[in-house]
Formats: sequence, C-alpha cells, structure tokens
Amino acid sequence: MINRKIHIGCAILTGLLLTGCGAAKDDSQDAPKEHVDKEDNENHSAHQENGSPEKNNKVRLMEKNLQYKSNGRTIEKTAFLKKSNNQPFSLYVLQQFKLSAEEPGKDVLVLKEDDSIFMRIELLARDTDWDEAEENTKRQLKSLSGTISDPGLDVGNGTGFEVKNGDEVITSVLIKNENEPLRLTMFTQKDKDYRDAFLEMAQTLSKD
Repeated sequence: MINRKIHIGCAILTGLLLTGCGAAKDDSQDAPKEHVDKEDNENHSAHQENGSPEKNNKVRLMEKNLQYKSNGRTIEKTAFLKKSNNQPFSLYVLQQFKLSAEEPGKDVLVLKEDDSIFMRIELLARDTDWDEAEENTKRQLKSLSGTISDPGLDVGNGTGFEVKNGDEVITSVLIKNENEPLRLTMFTQKDKDYRDAFLEMAQTLSKD
C-alpha cells in the first residue's frame, strides 16, 4: 500500500516537472518573436522619421513672382521654372525672357523682343581660384573697353565689373557661393537696363 502511494506520488511529481519544462520551452520560443516584432516596429518608426528619398528631395514650384527694377520703375511679373539642357541647373525665368544653350558650359537668358539684351550663365568649379577668375574677367572686359568700373550692384557674396561702349553696357559678376559659384555676364543698354531682372532670376538658380 505504501509502495503504491509512493509510485503515485512519483508519477504526479514527474507530470508536474514535465509541465514546467513545457511551459519554459514555450516561453523561450515566444521570446524571439516578441524581439523581432519590436525591431520591425523600430525600423518602421525610423523609416517614417527619415522619410523616403523622394520626400527628402527639394521640390520647387512651377512658377513664382519676381520683383525687379528697370530704368527707375519697380516691376513684378511671374517667372516659370526652367531647366537647362546644357548645364546641371534650373532657375525661374521671367516671361519676357527665354533660356537657351549658347555653347557647352554656357547658357544665356535672352530678352525675347531684343536678343542683344542677354545674360550669359557659367557654372564654376567649387575650387575656383577667385583671384585668377577676377583677372580673367577683367581681361575679357578690357577687350571691349579700356575703362573698368564698379557697377555698384547689390549682389551679396559677389564681385562686379563693368565697361561701357557707347550705349552698350557689359557687366560681369562673380558669385562666390561655396555650393553654387557662378560667372554672370550681362549685355544691356542705357535705355534698356535689365541688370536687376537678370540678377533676380540668377538668385533663383539651383544646381541639380
């Protein structure tokens, strides 16, 4: 009788031990799943915070208003976003102008009603030697007229040079921006001073 009770007690104890082991095994199997779910949620949150590459890219509106001065008058007109097919940039172009390629590495903004009024746009290297660029610009202007003057334009981080040949005014501006260095050369006339309009459009230039 005693042996039978011992046998029954051992059987019950064995069953409890097996049940405990099974529960521990199930818990250990569930743990990796919970860890994976947590990692997936963290990755998803990080993706939402960082955003997709498309959303991080700069988006520019197709048109905007630009204000400029011409021969003493303040004018505001709509400009449209145009992309150069010659150099890697885009900018807003006022309706009365058109953007076209002049030669490799040079684009021009031309006044539609008078193609003698235009601005040449040249993208420069980030490591441009500005002393050398200034000397080169002066040499080009001196070939048109012997006297170089300061155009007195508000260009921000830029240096300007100007010559006059009769009614023709030629103005070169070196824009010394670290990320978007430029050389702008404007061909205007005394009674058709579009320099401010050209500079306003140039300020909207963005490299691709």
